Amino acid sequence: MNRRVVGIGAWFVATGLLVVCARTLDWPRATGVLATAHAGWLGAAVILNGAILLFWAAFWRALLPDGEVRVRYPRMFEIVATASSLMNTVPFGGGHASTVFLLIRRGGTTQRGALSVLALDQLGEGVAKVSVFLLVAILLPLPTWMRAGVATASLAVGAWFIALMVASRWRRELEILTHWRRSAAALACVVTMKGLEALAIVAVQHAFGVSISAGGTLLVLSTIMLGTMLPIAPGNLGTYEASAFLVYRSLGLSPEQALTLAVVEHLCILLPMVGIGYAFLSARTLSRSAIASR
Repeated sequence: MNRRVVGIGAWFVATGLLVVCARTLDWPRATGVLATAHAGWLGAAVILNGAILLFWAAFWRALLPDGEVRVRYPRMFEIVATASSLMNTVPFGGGHASTVFLLIRRGGTTQRGALSVLALDQLGEGVAKVSVFLLVAILLPLPTWMRAGVATASLAVGAWFIALMVASRWRRELEILTHWRRSAAALACVVTMKGLEALAIVAVQHAFGVSISAGGTLLVLSTIMLGTMLPIAPGNLGTYEASAFLVYRSLGLSPEQALTLAVVEHLCILLPMVGIGYAFLSARTLSRSAIASR
């Protein structure tokens, strides 16, 4: 009964936060902008962003420590999708705490196993982001306003990596860091996730007839990653758009084009990242309510 009450309460909280998020959007303007776009490219952007969850689930399965329950892929996909929805709606810290809860309750992992997955997930994300930063620095000169942020983020990821490597000497849950084959497989998943996000950005650009070089698109991706490094609920609204707008303006686009791309790109990533997990959460809540009413 207590679990059922908590589950229903979480669903109401998630629904309320989604309503708040939706009310912050200028829907008449968004509808007018979308009417000028190529629907096929926008659909491709949503699908590409949704595919990130597929590799995210594989990433978390690769991070599970030896000795933990091997969570089946469909169950891990449900956990990842729900966690993504909560991370994009619940204030900072709450979404990550829910990740641990989901891995324990739905995945059957131990608390230490769930915490290790979360810690390694943050490390993998950080390594992938730093890799994109370095690639952009090779292809293009980094703008002055980005250099300090990139340097700070890189140092933070390096410090986190060293801390986990040291901890892995005493914690078996972190032994994956010394197993290079498993580490490479996990890193391949998270790099693919960033590649899909970049392709989704390209799809939105094509939807509005905007052509930007590969280096410019990677600069857009790196700026967005840097601007949203510290998550702000709901869904990084404001910080995402500001980051994308700033970089598109630096690439020579008009203010109208820059704002349109920023808003639509964010919408295309929020739809699958929040919607799929919300669908799982709603289905479980409604099924429990139906069983309880019998």
